[in-house]
Amino acid sequence: MTLVDMRNVGKIYQLGSTQVEALRNIDLQIQTREFVAIWGPSGSGKTSLLNLIGLIDAPTTGEIYLADERVDLLADDELARQRNHKIGFIFQNFNLVPVLDALENIMLPLQIRGMRQGQAREKALVRLREVGLEEHWNKRPDKMSGGQRQRVAIARALVGDPALVIADEPTANLDSGNSRMIIDLMRELNRRDHVTFIFSTHDPRLLEHVDRRIRLEDGQIGATE
Repeated sequence: MTLVDMRNVGKIYQLGSTQVEALRNIDLQIQTREFVAIWGPSGSGKTSLLNLIGLIDAPTTGEIYLADERVDLLADDELARQRNHKIGFIFQNFNLVPVLDALENIMLPLQIRGMRQGQAREKALVRLREVGLEEHWNKRPDKMSGGQRQRVAIARALVGDPALVIADEPTANLDSGNSRMIIDLMRELNRRDHVTFIFSTHDPRLLEHVDRRIRLEDGQIGATE
């Protein structure tokens, strides 16, 4: 089943009097359960593409479908609902809330949905155990290592049972040992829970483990491997 379908998508940013064409003529389909990397040189449009797939930004031209529903024309409140219920995000710099502990950070997407405190806590604890951090539930981000923070970010991305997880350079700020652990964890979750993962990455360690590599250059899709 096709989960993400982009049809002739383009994105232009207006910077003062200058127009920057970040993406053009993007035709891309991502299937359910895929483990896919989007890669290419800096400035090629990888983050712009992820922002469109994640419904954070809107295309200038073209159409975007998520699970056969056209989403590029949705109103802001419906886009927010789609993001909260269908998509999880893992960021390069973790983007954890510094005043919240690990468990509270993971609970946050569920609380935004309006889930009751007890139920949100129970679901967050399950994800915390899966990433091996149950004993660190009450630590704030500044008391955790980079690998621990990224595992909290993964648990937060998955706590709402999304169909799709989008990860922007998820191993960029990690050493080799933590990178391997994070890659293995994401691959296990992909296979066990059938979650679709889309990465932006330069990391050859991650590129070795994906099902498909989509090269982006100058805002266009090139070779797919």
